[in-house]
This record gives sequence, C-alpha cells and structure tokens, in this order.
Amino acid sequence: ILSDAFKTAIIAFVFALLISLRSKASISVFMSLLSTLGTYYSLAKGRVIRVYNKIKSFAVKSTKGIPMTFGNGEDAWRACILSSKESVGNSKYVRYTFGLPNKSNILPLSLGQKLSLCCLDDDENVAKGGFYLASPRSALGSFSIVVPRGAREDVEFAIGTENSNFVRVLENDLKIGDEVALLPGDQTLQYRGEFMPVTDILYIGSGAGIVPIVDQVKSVIPSGISSVKSVSIMWVNEDANDFQVAFRELKNEYYKYHKLRTISCYVNNVKDKFTDYHKYDEIREIITDFSPGKMVVV
Repeated sequence: ILSDAFKTAIIAFVFALLISLRSKASISVFMSLLSTLGTYYSLAKGRVIRVYNKIKSFAVKSTKGIPMTFGNGEDAWRACILSSKESVGNSKYVRYTFGLPNKSNILPLSLGQKLSLCCLDDDENVAKGGFYLASPRSALGSFSIVVPRGAREDVEFAIGTENSNFVRVLENDLKIGDEVALLPGDQTLQYRGEFMPVTDILYIGSGAGIVPIVDQVKSVIPSGISSVKSVSIMWVNEDANDFQVAFRELKNEYYKYHKLRTISCYVNNVKDKFTDYHKYDEIREIITDFSPGKMVVV
C-alpha cells in the first residue's frame, strides 16, 4: 500500500511532466510561428525597400559619374591606388579596394565584363590578372575585387595561374598607397543561342564566382528591365564560411523580387566532380531539361 506522501509525489511528478511536455509542444509551435512571421516580415520589408528605391529613383536625380577614358595600345592603361585590404567575415576571401584618379570617375564596364589589373612585384616582375568587380559598376571614385587566399595550388585552382600570381603580389608585395594599372578586360557574358527572348536563367557557381552572378542578378530581375521571368542560383563552396562573400546580398534580392525563385547553397569539395547531384531534390528541381528561352550561366 502506497503512503499518502508517495502518492502525492507521483501525482506531482506526472503533473509536472505533462506541463513540461505541453510547454515543449507550445515552444515548438511558437518557434514555428515565429519563423513564419519572420519570413513574411522579410518579404514585406523587401517589397517596401523595392518600392522605396523606385520612388527615390524618380524623386532624386542620380549622380552621374565621369567614365574613365582609356587610350590604345601601350598607352591604354590607366592608374589607380590600392586603398584598403579587408577580410570578408570568417571566409578565406579578401576584399581589395582601389581608388580611381578622380572621385567622380566610374569604370566604363558592361555587364559581365572583367577588369584587367597589372603591377610589379618586389623583384620587378610583371603580375597581371582579370577580375570581376565586387562593387557596383556605377560606384564613384573607387572599386573593389574579392579574391581567395590560401595555399598556392588552391588559389590557382579557384582563379587560374595568372590571377593567382597577381593575388600573391597583392597579398605579399603591394602596400596601401601603391599604384596599380587598370584596363577594361574581357567580356564574358555573351548569349549565342538561337532561342530568344531569354525567360529563365540558372546560375551555377562556386567560390568567388558568385561575384559576377550577383551583379547580373541585380541587373535582370527588376520588373521592366529584361525579358527574364525566373532566376535560380546554385552556389557551391568547400567551407560554409565562404557563403559570407555574398549570401546577404542575394537574400536581400530574394525578398525584394519574386523572380529570384531559388538560392541553393551546398558545401562540397569543388575539386571533385559533382556527379551525385541527382541525390538532392532541390538540385533536381532547378536543373531541369532544356526548353526554349532557358539560359544556364556557369
């Protein structure tokens, strides 16, 4: 026969357990609701920012910069100054910012065009590379590039031998205030397909390859700018920290425009062939069969 004290203890324990279970369920529901509300808030905020930017563009006359001019042949190159070096969060990437000769200067680059940079290392050897801007092409008086750092073979794999050598000089030899030559580089975004207009774009990139993708996404998704109706992005990095390079920018665009349907981020060794993509439902959904009007940018 159980004593009254023992019975009371059991009842109290069961009652406390029920309250605990109910509390956990309530917390789970509450957190789910909070997450949903957060998503709707971000979407609403994105739409408001989009409308505000559109109204602002009509109300305020944008400041037009002065395009830098470049000559021909050996006289084509112009000079800029290395003004800062900054790590990008906890990633392996570094942002280098350069000042143009005039604070009103802008670089006359088109969408998908690289910028060629050239300098001398400490042994007077020429180092040269071609990079996409990590800053708006309309930025006044300066520009930035984002490049990886790390073991030589890893950097070469990511951006090529010539660019890797230039990055080595940037990191080890050049100091703030040193001069670098610049020249508009190769145009890499050219659609040669027969199906026009382009209505759907899938971007696939890894590492700093996301930099030109961000610029292109911002250029094609605003309403009335292009024929594009749907944009999806697949971005692969070896380290989750490397998504800090551009994830916030992409997320902001996602909440502002419904055309940006999917941003799929995967941690994978990009040196290996990514052949098991069929195992991922999200990848299967965005990598679909070709149809007229679809364009894939890698």
